[in-house]
Amino acid sequence: MPAMMVYLLRLGFVIFCALAGVGAWWLNGYLFRHYEMTEGVNLIYWPHGLRVVLTLLFERYAVLGLGIGAYSVVSSIWPDNWIMRWFAPMIGASAAYLAMRMLLPSQGGLPSRIKGLTPAMLIAIGTVSALINSGGHTALRIVSGIEGHHSGEFMVMFVGDLLGALLLLYVLKLFLLLAKHYKVVMGTKE
Repeated sequence: MPAMMVYLLRLGFVIFCALAGVGAWWLNGYLFRHYEMTEGVNLIYWPHGLRVVLTLLFERYAVLGLGIGAYSVVSSIWPDNWIMRWFAPMIGASAAYLAMRMLLPSQGGLPSRIKGLTPAMLIAIGTVSALINSGGHTALRIVSGIEGHHSGEFMVMFVGDLLGALLLLYVLKLFLLLAKHYKVVMGTKE
């Protein structure tokens, strides 16, 4: 493939991840607004699962796209807090990538890593990513002087990221099962 096509494809990955991240953030706020405990702390946060999936598929291009998407909306969440505004998007965008790099073998490239991905490893990546994300955001909240019960907020963020990731992964699994069933049903009619 020519170099220009490779660059355009990678740019497409970044743009797709940015739009998916913003869309997931907006949809999560609409669907689960009653589960927000305090500003930026959600009991169900399914965009975390999307971050994991996008990072598994697009790796560092997902980090770039998710970061760009997060920077585009962060000023509506933290308009007066420059620490949260500058560093929270970095943590959210890179948590799944860091977890993936810690838990998956680095040799062999993307196809071999995804081929060997088990449900247990997927849950482990989601869990480690949730720990990095909630721990990083809690540390930022403390450093930036946001008042609150930080240990409780950490737990809510951690549980919210896990519930959100599991919710998304099971919806994807259901979708794949339905697609497989539909393919089988359609295949028998031919």
